[in-house]
Amino acid sequence: MGSAACSPLPLPSCLLHGDWKISNVGTAADGRTVLIDWAYVGEGPACHELTWYLALNRQKLPEGHSKEQVTDDFRVALERHGVDTERWWLPQLELCLLGALVQFGWEKALGSDAELRWWCQRAVQGAGWL
Repeated sequence: MGSAACSPLPLPSCLLHGDWKISNVGTAADGRTVLIDWAYVGEGPACHELTWYLALNRQKLPEGHSKEQVTDDFRVALERHGVDTERWWLPQLELCLLGALVQFGWEKALGSDAELRWWCQRAVQGAGWL
């Protein structure tokens, strides 16, 4: 039996850039966002891009924006572009936050206690979906 049969609901996937860090993001002359370094391109959950961004760019979030605000902004942007997030948002977000800690826990463990605590709390929530 595949893992999809065990999922409580289908979680959508999309094309992923795979490495949303500030050094791979720019702005074109017309204001559009430009992404370079497509080494990790693939298919996966949209929230993977968000959680990767949060993990790698915590020091460079827009002024006055918490990780929660960036997360809310991401969801609002998806919905503004016609993506209905109602049914899948919470499980996908929480599972992707867990996955980000699995990938970047070593880096979080070397940083501040508050940062590690934030990620560990989200990982516990994500583990609830397993």
